[in-house]
Amino acid sequence: MSFWALFIQYAFILTYIVVGFIVALEAVLCMSGSQFAIKWVRRLYNLKSFMISVYVFYPMLWIVYFFLEVLPYYLGGSKELTKFDIPMMLYRIFPEECDKCDLEK
Repeated sequence: MSFWALFIQYAFILTYIVVGFIVALEAVLCMSGSQFAIKWVRRLYNLKSFMISVYVFYPMLWIVYFFLEVLPYYLGGSKELTKFDIPMMLYRIFPEECDKCDLEK
C-alpha cells in the first residue's frame, strides 16, 4: 500500500476513536443524570443527530460506560450502578422531542 492510503486509513481510525470517545463521554454523563452534560448536548445536537452519533459510536459507548460506571462500581468507588439505557437517556435529554415522536405513532 502507498503512504497516502495508509495515512488516510490511520487518520480515519484515529478520528473515529477521538470523536467516538467525546460522544460516548457525553452520552454516559447524560445517562448518569449530569445536568451540565444534558445542557451541553442540547446546545450541540438535536434529537436525530445525537441518536445517529450514539449509534455510530456504539462500541465506544460501551467502552466508556465500562470504565466510568461498571469498573468504579465493582472497585467500590461508587455506590450505585447507572443502568445502560439509551432510550431513557434520549428522553432525559430531549423530553419534548420524544413526546412529539410518541404522539406521531
